[in-house]
Amino acid sequence: MYGHQENDLEKLDLLGLQADFLKGLEIKGKSFNTVKNYRTDLNIFNQFLQNNGRDLEINELTLEQVKEYSNHLQNKYNSPNSIRRRVQALRIFFDWLIERGLYSENPVKKALVSPKVVDPPKPLEFRNVYTLFNYIESQIEHAQGLEKLIYMRNKIIFYLIYGSGLKVSDIESLTESSIFPGNPGRVMVAHPKRDPYTIPLPPGFNQFYLEFKETLEGQKEKDKITFSKLLFNANPYKILKGGLSSRGIEVIFKELSKKLGYQITAKNLRQSCIIKWINQDRPDSQVKEWMGVQPVYSLKAYKDFQKEHTSANEFREIEEKHE
Repeated sequence: MYGHQENDLEKLDLLGLQADFLKGLEIKGKSFNTVKNYRTDLNIFNQFLQNNGRDLEINELTLEQVKEYSNHLQNKYNSPNSIRRRVQALRIFFDWLIERGLYSENPVKKALVSPKVVDPPKPLEFRNVYTLFNYIESQIEHAQGLEKLIYMRNKIIFYLIYGSGLKVSDIESLTESSIFPGNPGRVMVAHPKRDPYTIPLPPGFNQFYLEFKETLEGQKEKDKITFSKLLFNANPYKILKGGLSSRGIEVIFKELSKKLGYQITAKNLRQSCIIKWINQDRPDSQVKEWMGVQPVYSLKAYKDFQKEHTSANEFREIEEKHE
């Protein structure tokens, strides 16, 4: 790639290698936000080297230097999760170097990192969830054509997050074959490093999905476009392409936040769903499975929130409240 020998580490161009590493993440289909976060984390390491009078070339990175960097992060950032993420990004980058025979061992693996901390949940209050649902409904009712289809797409996103607890990274990879109609219907989530699993879809989804799919097929035929993705990206005039990125979904919520006057994010809407599941007395193992987390993950932060906030007991399936 650069014509370097394995033992000629002092000549390895750090910025060039990082650019190749990030490009590889894009090729693997990592989201825009994921690649951006890796770039930010690696740039922080680069700045550390420059501030300490070191060139942006990889030579022997000792454990002592790794500890210096770890201490630097401890002094600069208050969040243990931020520190952990930055060390993790550097570790994965060095694993990538080893895979290509450019480095013999990963010095970052020996560094002690802060344990992951689960931040207290900040769910969207149920009254605001309900207002959001009704607002999307009213948009659909008063729109026509492609504009109506775009609002229908937004309702599908609402169902997937508040109804089934999906993350935006899960949603952007969904295809039509990911949806299994039934009573209840289910949505399949597939990750590269684990077996696929399914999550129940909320009441009202099945009937609405049939309407959405029929309307979408008509618009695809009109715009002379085909794709298998569940969602789509569009301008006011036509569908541009199949699929909707994590960033695109977040932009939708930013626009809805401006319209409704309170902050709505995919994250706080998903946290509302998790507390809804707890209110339904779902077994912890089931909630964790649907969240896509390991069995050792603790739901304590969510259960503490539920106990400390009486309003948390209001979370329920939106159709029950709507009917």
